[in-house]
Amino acid sequence: MPPLPPELVTEILLCLPVTYLLRFRCLSKSHCAEIDSPDFAKDHLNRSIQSKTGQKLIIHNVGFMDQTDFYYAELDDNLEDAYLLNNPLKSSRRCTSVCGSCNGLFLLGIFVKDQNMDFALWNPFTKKYKKLPPCPVQTNPGFKRFMCFGLGYVSATNDYKIVMISKVRKSNDDDDVCFQVWVFSLNSNSWRRIQDVEDELTSRVGLYANGALYWETEYKCVGFDITNEVFFDLPLLSDFGPTSIYHDSMVVFGANLCSPVIRNDPNGIEYYLRVSDNGGEVAGGSWRKEFTLEGERNILFDWPLPLAYSKKGDSILVNKGNVIYWYNFENQKRTRVEILGFPHVPTYNFHVCSESLASPGNDSAFDGRAEEVIIEDSKDDSEADSD
Repeated sequence: MPPLPPELVTEILLCLPVTYLLRFRCLSKSHCAEIDSPDFAKDHLNRSIQSKTGQKLIIHNVGFMDQTDFYYAELDDNLEDAYLLNNPLKSSRRCTSVCGSCNGLFLLGIFVKDQNMDFALWNPFTKKYKKLPPCPVQTNPGFKRFMCFGLGYVSATNDYKIVMISKVRKSNDDDDVCFQVWVFSLNSNSWRRIQDVEDELTSRVGLYANGALYWETEYKCVGFDITNEVFFDLPLLSDFGPTSIYHDSMVVFGANLCSPVIRNDPNGIEYYLRVSDNGGEVAGGSWRKEFTLEGERNILFDWPLPLAYSKKGDSILVNKGNVIYWYNFENQKRTRVEILGFPHVPTYNFHVCSESLASPGNDSAFDGRAEEVIIEDSKDDSEADSD
């Protein structure tokens, strides 16, 4: 049988899950170079998003016994089982926070000395992570609860940027404060201070969607253009008749910002997406109604948060108060999801993402599992060749 054309081999590889691709790195130097290339990682992620394959639900317990464990469940397998992931920042005394996520990468952080944070950029699917150099900002004691974070991606330069916003006292006067903004570039492996932000942010973790990070303030939503590194005010929902708009319940749904709208009609909650008008990332955009969850009660601070569409698109996965269920649009039926394999603790956080080959950096390390798999596979292959 003649060998397959290289372009056909690439098409086959792009359809495979990350676990298989990690093993196939051992087939040859050319396969390894292709799978490790940034262009292949980008194409593989885009293929997964378009085909709605390789979607994972990342689950982590929050503040339980001062430890944080991470698990994942397969949306393709209907979320039947959860599997434990290694936490590269796991400590017996400190909790790990998720400070942002983008393209299958997670920004993890733990507080140190109550004044700053240790960060790691982590890909739970390749098991690689990179501990970041400390941010030069010196946050005043007692201000750590005002620290805000975010992780975003610049496609033109294939660069990941981390944003840290910290409340800093400029003098002995308690009212003389500023909100310093620091940006870390993965390509340059360094932090830079940029122009301060004027508004005090009320949400800690920025939501990344369409080339920008978004945080809430007391009265509005503030965006940060991750490419040009400038802040802007997000036009809020309006002209929808008598409504109550709760932007503090915004989430990222797919690749767009999603916000619930509560009308005077108590029979359901409408959800709107912020989408680009001209195909661009940040410039332009408008709100459009995406779906309605009928029969939901409007309970303050307990909104149903959409997580993902089903593969057929006829249902949506919803998180409400740590309860996960599928909502069917046609019959309005709710089917609770029981995921086996992780402990019952008071509070969880959930993140839906597509598994990816995105690299945390050239000097990243394995979290202790993937390296063993690759080495063992390589040994097996070499022994088979010698036989």
